[in-house]
Amino acid sequence: MEVDASMSTNSDHDLALANHHDGSGEPSSPPTPAVGQGQPVLAGPRPAPTYRVVNAIIEKKEDGPGCRCGHTLTAVPPVGEEGTPGYIGPRLILFGGATALEGNSAAPPSPAGTAGIRLAGATADVHCYDVLSNKWTRLTPLGEPPSPRAAHVATAVGTMVVIQGGIGPAGLSAEDLHVLDLTQQRPRWHRVVVQGPGPGPRYGHVMALVGQRFLLTIGGNDGKRPLADVWALDTAAKPYEWRKLEPEGEGPPPCMYATASARSDGLLLLCGGRDANSVPLSSAYGLAKHRDGRWEWAIAPGVSPSPRYQHAAVFVNARLHVSGGALGGGRMVDDSSSIAVLDTAAGVWCDTKSVVTSPRTGRYSADAAGGDASVELTRRCRHAAAAVGDLIFIYGGLRGGRSRN
Repeated sequence: MEVDASMSTNSDHDLALANHHDGSGEPSSPPTPAVGQGQPVLAGPRPAPTYRVVNAIIEKKEDGPGCRCGHTLTAVPPVGEEGTPGYIGPRLILFGGATALEGNSAAPPSPAGTAGIRLAGATADVHCYDVLSNKWTRLTPLGEPPSPRAAHVATAVGTMVVIQGGIGPAGLSAEDLHVLDLTQQRPRWHRVVVQGPGPGPRYGHVMALVGQRFLLTIGGNDGKRPLADVWALDTAAKPYEWRKLEPEGEGPPPCMYATASARSDGLLLLCGGRDANSVPLSSAYGLAKHRDGRWEWAIAPGVSPSPRYQHAAVFVNARLHVSGGALGGGRMVDDSSSIAVLDTAAGVWCDTKSVVTSPRTGRYSADAAGGDASVELTRRCRHAAAAVGDLIFIYGGLRGGRSRN
């Protein structure tokens, strides 16, 4: 490609890290700061990894993203060859999100028509985490930036980050596609011209790049109701044009706050979400493109440990790593289920201990109550996650229940 948070919560700014090869159940040791250096893959389903806090370098206060929620975190591959002039290592790009909550700040109430979302203080700032140097910096790209927003979507197309949708102080953001080009030393914003009708303004939706070619946008809320539509944009065909898909098979119900992640072979996996009755969902659905051009939904196998929405999910090889999430009514996903992995090769869900054979029903946490500190790191919602090689990074979000220091 060229160029409803009504629970009483505090936003969080931990950067948590997991190395997905560590299946011992013990806190992961600090990973070697190299990209793509995998260890031998073990046979059989492995438990979900545990996480640790990354003490990133922040030279100036404005360089750090601080506490926020509803943002995006996108992994961008290196530019150039390591050891040559102009080389830029792997980065995580954090865009937007809300830095304040209504009822928890002096922010004015959201205007009518914002579909019940209660986030305030939306931003359009860009922060970059350099994986090799472990350092945050604030970027000031050239060009016209997108409007301030949260609950938007972002995905990488090569060394560009595509931003779409969301909701801000003035209501729903336009459906325009914004691209942050990170190829050069000084990033630049571009607005992509797309012909014809498209998904329209929405928030709480998902977007992923499938087969390194097709941008897929699914579901969300258009300000009136949750949606289940699927739209595709072929990044290899000009002029750019959105196309509404009609996939075969049983797909997900209309929902918002799900996650969508694409496996390297082109399988998209949509996980969780909240339906039109505000019920959290536990199912996962795979969407694949056949050789003849047909798209087809299929329900993913396995037993999910918990329903959830406003969680985060990212693929590492054939394993979908899911973290955190909300259940509504001020409840977060239970500690023992806050970290989960769907092993798509084995067709099973795993938590940090074993393969899941039945839903983990019963106890749900409204606030921290001790327990495994590494698991407690993932008890959050409205956060964001990204993977670089074998490393999974989580940033920000909300922690529910009572205020905490």
